[in-house]
Amino acid sequence: MKKTLFFLLLTVISCQHKSEKVSIHPEKILEKLQTISDSLDQNPDADKLAFWSGKLKEKDFSKTSPALAFIHYNLAKNLVKKDIDSAKQHINFALGIVEKEKEFNALKFTIYNGAGLISELEGKFYQSVYYFNKSAAIIMNDDSLKCKPMAKVICLLNAAQDNNKISQYQKSIEQNQLALKILKGLPEDNYKYNFRAYSQLFTACEESNIYKPDSLLFYIKKLKQISVKTNEPMQVRFTNEHMAHYYLLNNQYNKAIDHYNLVKEYDEEGLSANPESPVMIKNLYTTIANLIDLYVQTKRFPEAENLIKQADKIENQHLQLLSYYEKCLNKKAKMHYHFAKGNKEEALEEADEILALKDNILRNSGIQATEEMATIYELQAKDRSIHGLNKTIDNTENRLERNQLLLLVVGLLSLLAISWIFLLYFFQRQKRQKQEKEKILLQQQLLRTQMEPHFIFNTLSALQSFIRFDENEKSIKYLSQFSRLLRSSLELSRKNYVPLDQEIEAIENYLSLQQMRFEYAFAYKIVVPEMDTSSLLIPPMLIQPFVENAIIHGIGNLSDQGLITLEIVVQENQIVVKIADNGKGYQDKSNVDSDHQSLSGTIARERLEILARENKIKTNIEIISNDNGTIVLLTLPLKN
Repeated sequence: MKKTLFFLLLTVISCQHKSEKVSIHPEKILEKLQTISDSLDQNPDADKLAFWSGKLKEKDFSKTSPALAFIHYNLAKNLVKKDIDSAKQHINFALGIVEKEKEFNALKFTIYNGAGLISELEGKFYQSVYYFNKSAAIIMNDDSLKCKPMAKVICLLNAAQDNNKISQYQKSIEQNQLALKILKGLPEDNYKYNFRAYSQLFTACEESNIYKPDSLLFYIKKLKQISVKTNEPMQVRFTNEHMAHYYLLNNQYNKAIDHYNLVKEYDEEGLSANPESPVMIKNLYTTIANLIDLYVQTKRFPEAENLIKQADKIENQHLQLLSYYEKCLNKKAKMHYHFAKGNKEEALEEADEILALKDNILRNSGIQATEEMATIYELQAKDRSIHGLNKTIDNTENRLERNQLLLLVVGLLSLLAISWIFLLYFFQRQKRQKQEKEKILLQQQLLRTQMEPHFIFNTLSALQSFIRFDENEKSIKYLSQFSRLLRSSLELSRKNYVPLDQEIEAIENYLSLQQMRFEYAFAYKIVVPEMDTSSLLIPPMLIQPFVENAIIHGIGNLSDQGLITLEIVVQENQIVVKIADNGKGYQDKSNVDSDHQSLSGTIARERLEILARENKIKTNIEIISNDNGTIVLLTLPLKN
């Protein structure tokens, strides 16, 4: 009875289309279809497949391309678990329609996401990456996209997960961060999706090697907080796995072993509850391989031997289920074990098997990639053809519009003359403003270039001193440090704003160099906020001159051990940098301004003045000096 009443209600809604004229806008039809779709989703007893098949036959909908694409998408959505081939036909039909449209980004987002999910179910990895990224690109480039927030989040997380697999880590980081931003604006706590985003961010940062191990702590803390709240076993498992990776990066092998053993316990419990689960089998097999490697590195050979037996047992029972990559991981761990034990023949046998497995991985992935890339190339060629057709239509429409405008030219001549005078004045003013802005930018770039040789000459002078006194080991270490600092300095100097974490890393390299130069006459401490500093942007090379002053003028003549403290506080649209030394300070104010300000410090002040004028924000430098040392408070602009 309830099912009958529900379909009567849907029929009443649908009949409203028939009473309206065919001239109804496609957007209105799509809105009504979306309302119907939402109603169907709330009723588990509804025969959705029959309903959308019926809609496909209605003339009102078949005449409107976007509506027809939406109907085919819903048919694919309801067929995907029953008949994937039919689902694929419907999604391809929807793609063919929607790609001809210039607008309807929300519909394109939905259909591209559906195509990605179907490709994923077919095992066509590269096609799913292609469609998920197309769908995610719409979200990232259209702030006004009218779609359900959770649909956006799931799409971004799917795209980010696939981008991690193909080493597109920066794109993955951006997609995960946008997903977290959307989740933050939702009223309810979506722990599952927050956990997934932070987990994928940890993986992207770890694999890309662009973050220090300490910066990964931020994501681990977030994962811990969520897993403690939910107490969900898989979340606890993955948190421990990430912690094991973190300790492994820091060469803390015993702690890594402890966390991997916790992961192993979760995997064994999961396999015990689901003995035939491919995911549980693969997880346990991979965890054991990682533990074998760690036991070998810590020379705990009996534990490694027991795990090798357990891994061999799993491999014998589920040989076809395990991938070449997973087998390769286990073989590699066994090879390390045999080398450590001095069993060279067994180690070489394992190495030969690893090479054979890698050949299979390369061959199979190459074949899959070639086949799927051919399909993607066809899709892109189709896109280009559609864009070319749209361009031809645009040109035709433009010619028609120009012909119509010619008829109005005579009547508009007097108005155009007045408009021309006004526009000429406006453009001249815009040109002057643009020239002024370019002048300010060039001034700022010139000041930055003045700072770089000043710093390089100081550093080379110290290196020359080491070489003169035949201190080869120090010279090599100093030159290695200097090359890293110079590389980062050159990269930072090309940009107007740089991530805060990169600027801090450059300053830390500089302090380390100066510490060597002054024979470790001082120590230093850097205090940064516990947050993701990679998304905070500041002007580059403004902090370093004041750190240099603290070393040379602050503690340069100090007989005791010097200490330089750099503390960063993030505020709403600015950061405050506190640079403190424990030198002797200055007795009068005039010395603070003259002695405590090097050439690079003067240039930094000028740059700050230009930044303040250009961005119309307040910047400030405050110097406080007494017998206990000198404190510099530097206020810089901040961009998110």
